[in-house]
Amino acid sequence: MPTDPYDVLAGHYVEHNRTGPYNAYYERPALLELCGDQCGRDVLDLGCGPGVTAAALLGAGARVTALDRSAAMISAAAGLLGDRATLLQHDMNDPLPLPDAAVDTVVAGLSLHYLADWSGPLAEIRRVLRPGGRLVASVHHPMTDRRVPSLAPDGHGDYLDSYPIPIRWSVGAVSASVRFWHHPLGRITGWVSGAGLSLTDLVEPRPVEEMAVDHPGTFAALSAEPAFLLIAATAPG
Repeated sequence: MPTDPYDVLAGHYVEHNRTGPYNAYYERPALLELCGDQCGRDVLDLGCGPGVTAAALLGAGARVTALDRSAAMISAAAGLLGDRATLLQHDMNDPLPLPDAAVDTVVAGLSLHYLADWSGPLAEIRRVLRPGGRLVASVHHPMTDRRVPSLAPDGHGDYLDSYPIPIRWSVGAVSASVRFWHHPLGRITGWVSGAGLSLTDLVEPRPVEEMAVDHPGTFAALSAEPAFLLIAATAPG
């Protein structure tokens, strides 16, 4: 049996990630805009999923190494990217399989919020970034987490706590249990600065106008209240 829930979801996730409104019209455009021009740069896509963001980075002229914990997601990304990127199965809680100062940019799209503690992974991100290199990440907005009922025991659930949020997520015809982590904004920014990175941007994105045509209700909701938070930070240079 698969041990990673995304091994279960992977077969349906490429199309979901490519066209789903939260990805196609909201998170990914905002993430790529915050990345800026990556032409000719070495980029690490951390938690690459099915490779849709990596494909966009490749199309913009970047050299991409893409990592994901799920073997099935790496296989899906390989089907999309072919040999245009280096793909490796990797758990973000483990040391990154890269030498020091190996990349110009680390992109972490909707992946860090799976972690109970960001300090080790952020220290590894700092290690592999070149001087002046950037981390660009998207995560669940800490206030959005408050709208998801927590199943954590022992009275956890206050905003200023860190606590897991287990949910049952359906993609296409399959579903799997996944677990995100809520962290308050102060803890997130503290982890970033504690890793030796300088926080440069906190962005509460708005959806692109195209969403209003096909998903007017979602467009209205996300125009009023963000679902995700984007973070950019720079390594000393």
